[in-house]
Amino acid sequence: MQASNLISSSLITLHPDDDGTKALSLMDELRVNHLAVVRNTFYLGIISEKEILNWDSPDEFIDEHLTELSTPSVIGSQHLFDIIQVVEQNSLSIIPVLDEKKHYLGAISNRKLLYTIAKSTAVQSAGGVIVLQMKQNDYIMSEIARILESNNTKILSSYITSTPNAQEMELTLKLNKVDITAIVKDLERFDYKITASYKKDNQEDDFLDRYESLMRFLNP
Repeated sequence: MQASNLISSSLITLHPDDDGTKALSLMDELRVNHLAVVRNTFYLGIISEKEILNWDSPDEFIDEHLTELSTPSVIGSQHLFDIIQVVEQNSLSIIPVLDEKKHYLGAISNRKLLYTIAKSTAVQSAGGVIVLQMKQNDYIMSEIARILESNNTKILSSYITSTPNAQEMELTLKLNKVDITAIVKDLERFDYKITASYKKDNQEDDFLDRYESLMRFLNP
């Protein structure tokens, strides 16, 4: 999924001649904390609600603060994962999309990103979730996949959580099998540390149900 396919038609841009009051009103109406500032299709930067509230007065014009604006963006051909990374690194509620010549094409809301993730095959498909904790040097995906495949199970998606310079990491796996009891036992037999596991038929743990409810709530 590319950025150009995720552009939200409802998002409006700001012009340098607009003032902070108008910007805040639009942000409230659109339920975002950021908006792109554009002049003649040229992207000048992104402005946030927090920045405007730090001005001496919200009646000031954006043009007076252009040098203070950051310019995060993605190119229309960039993949969903690249978009998520830029949004997360900059703590954005929207991300502007540009063409190869840096002309503004539109913007993607983080709500649209969440909706797109929710509609992905990996999230929609039934199956269990396993979270493994291990040292960075012990991570060999082919070995983990071999254990799972020996249980006639495939990985629908995987996600690594780690921090810079950390020696350990967490690997979250979404599997195509609901009953993961045997898989958990096999992984433990190979000395993998399982910090959490969830399956659809476990009445004592409704993690998956709550996760899917959240995704349905985010569906615009």
